[in-house]
Amino acid sequence: MIDHLKGHLTGSGKDFVVVECGGIGFRAYVSSATRSALPAEGESCFLRTYLHFREGGGDLFGFSSEAERDIFLATIGVSGVGPKSALAVLSVLGVDGVLAGCAREDAAVFTQVPGIGKKLAQRIAMELPDRLKKISEFSLTGDAGGGGTSRLNEEAFVALSSLGFSRDEARLAIEAARREMGAEISAEAMLREALKRLSGSRR
Repeated sequence: MIDHLKGHLTGSGKDFVVVECGGIGFRAYVSSATRSALPAEGESCFLRTYLHFREGGGDLFGFSSEAERDIFLATIGVSGVGPKSALAVLSVLGVDGVLAGCAREDAAVFTQVPGIGKKLAQRIAMELPDRLKKISEFSLTGDAGGGGTSRLNEEAFVALSSLGFSRDEARLAIEAARREMGAEISAEAMLREALKRLSGSRR
């Protein structure tokens, strides 16, 4: 399995990017959030990856965070969900949206994704929470319930948005800050860490 790619971004399309590593260009399908988090073409980048084998070949999928890849892998484990659909889930809902939907076991959230009907959405809402609970880094109780963590995320999100960062940039930076500094992070510390990451990615 190809665990990650570290190289230069040399091309992109609607749902993929090309990363050149050692003279070889790897095409990886990515979510809209990952695409937004990557630097401009020609700059160095890092992608976590998953290689999916199918009849006639294989497809490489890229992720800007370990959390996104873990959710992708858990989602394709749901009966009837293929890798392209799992990527669409992440593009439409993002990491936080998926976790919030799972916390409430809300099938309606997943019907927002093109190609996912009511029955499949119900299956995702039932099966995905159990799969995510097996991954210790995910908590399906605090983010969607309006508790302290949710309020901190919202405060940091609003502050970053007011500074001109996109929705996806802000969300990914907040997610990374929480993983780096822990669940007890203060709003001020979260914003400071997120800003550090965002400023670094734009250099």
